[in-house]
Amino acid sequence: MRPNSKKFVPIILFVLVVLAGCAGKGKIETASPMGSGGSMISIEASNHKFSPREIRLEKPGLLAVEIRNVSGSQHNFTLKDPRGKVLKTVDIRPAGSVIINVELSDPGVYRFYCNKTFHTFLGMKGRIIVGR
Repeated sequence: MRPNSKKFVPIILFVLVVLAGCAGKGKIETASPMGSGGSMISIEASNHKFSPREIRLEKPGLLAVEIRNVSGSQHNFTLKDPRGKVLKTVDIRPAGSVIINVELSDPGVYRFYCNKTFHTFLGMKGRIIVGR
């Protein structure tokens, strides 16, 4: 490392801490029941965050998820089961929306995130807690 490059390390660390602080906690929401026995939730994707970031389901079952991208850049919604297996992944164009249906068959914590470069690192992630 060159002698002058060491003075940038504190600046870079400061910027990372500020960005991490901007991520915030987000709200917790319970999915709404649907007539067909499943549940439905709406998630908003904006600049480096999902809202809500935490969703709770009473029991395993079918979940319909509407993801609305309210930002000017493309985002992604990737959902993994409690064992880390990808259940769904979908891209959402700027100002667009998609609806996915997914069977959450086991109790546990399902994690979702945006797989675009640095978006997860900047806080674009959340979880669905089933049966806890």
